[in-house]
Amino acid sequence: MSKRFPIPEFDRDQYKNMDWSAPKLLSKAEQDRLIAAAKKGDAKAYGCYPVTADAAFFDHFKVTGAHRHAVLCLTPPQGARLAGRSWAWPIQRALVVDSLDPASAKVLQEWKTPRPMNTRLGPDEGATLDGGVAYIVFGHKYADHWIANRTLVDKRAAGGKGCTVVSASDEDANDFHACNLSVTWA
Repeated sequence: MSKRFPIPEFDRDQYKNMDWSAPKLLSKAEQDRLIAAAKKGDAKAYGCYPVTADAAFFDHFKVTGAHRHAVLCLTPPQGARLAGRSWAWPIQRALVVDSLDPASAKVLQEWKTPRPMNTRLGPDEGATLDGGVAYIVFGHKYADHWIANRTLVDKRAAGGKGCTVVSASDEDANDFHACNLSVTWA
């Protein structure tokens, strides 16, 4: 590791060779039910869930590819902590927004790896995410756009007090360490 440009530690081996199938995307009715439950303080609703979004949303953020989807992230009112890590050849992006409406979506966080094969994704110590509803989209850079990554929600994190959304940018390997965000709360 370079002393001039140190990179954060990242145990990528735990995300190698994971079983993957296309995520079951929540219906709009199920999303609404979970959002309402989370807003009422139901701790069972907190977590991360794959959802669909309109093509206009992905076009607005220049995301293409067969795996275009978002991950709904519901956190307690006091908020959560985000931490990102990456291990992949292509430049990676983790985009966190407050809405799937392309006209009004506010970017809460947008982290990109500074160069290929770098574990730095966002600040080393992470960042605070306000409580409530957020959406996460992962992709890898190709020319002037981003190709959506395949994702998995790893619920092993923080003993039930969070989750890690992991992603793979390689279609031929189930190594889900390309662009990952851990979301944890108290």
